[in-house]
Amino acid sequence: MRYLSDVNLRAVLSILVAREGGTVDISNADLYAAMLPGDRRGEGFAIEETGTGIRISLAVGTDADTPGRQ
Repeated sequence: MRYLSDVNLRAVLSILVAREGGTVDISNADLYAAMLPGDRRGEGFAIEETGTGIRISLAVGTDADTPGRQ
């Protein structure tokens, strides 16, 4: 899997929010910081298939050329 479609992304977010008890609070400052380039959190995601599903991690620095980066 090289990227997450909108449907897959919604599914991942639903799972993560459910794991956190149904609510995730994010401040405006954190949200804006994540959207701005160069803060290392907004550089994309590395998506890797595992034997039982997928692994999503932040792609920073040297991960930029990793297959599955989104």
